Amino acid sequence: MHATTLLHLQETLGTVFGQFARLIGRRQALDPQAMSRTDYGLLTALAHCRREAGLRISTLAATQGHDTSTISRRVSHLERHGLLERLPDPSDGRACTVRLTPSGRDALDDERASRTGVIRSILADWPEEDLAELDRLLTRLTADMAAEAESAAVPPSSPSLAPERTTA
Repeated sequence: MHATTLLHLQETLGTVFGQFARLIGRRQALDPQAMSRTDYGLLTALAHCRREAGLRISTLAATQGHDTSTISRRVSHLERHGLLERLPDPSDGRACTVRLTPSGRDALDDERASRTGVIRSILADWPEEDLAELDRLLTRLTADMAAEAESAAVPPSSPSLAPERTTA
């Protein structure tokens, strides 16, 4: 891979992510009902959860790249607003899981529609095949980044650095 291309790509990605964050921030400033990026990420993760019981807060924190205390506060906030509910964890009665409520799913659907509208207006002049290619490439990038993040979270197994003991 060419170093100049990679440098440009990482700078472009930083700019794209920053611009998208600004668009979401502007939307939040104009619409008090707009969700924060963190809340949107949490609700989206729960919407994609295939387990009826939902996910543990620690799992949500790991998927979102936040610490458990931050996510716990956001979960409490979303629960107070009726968007999430806590359930006993079926695998460990001492723990709980969280899942979307019907109101949470409706709120997420509304937010998705609003965010899609923002993207639709920006990409209105793009040919359909370019949109499909962008989606394909970003989906691939996301999967590769998730795999890298997951492998980085697991410490590599390495031989012990302690000196070997010998018995005499």
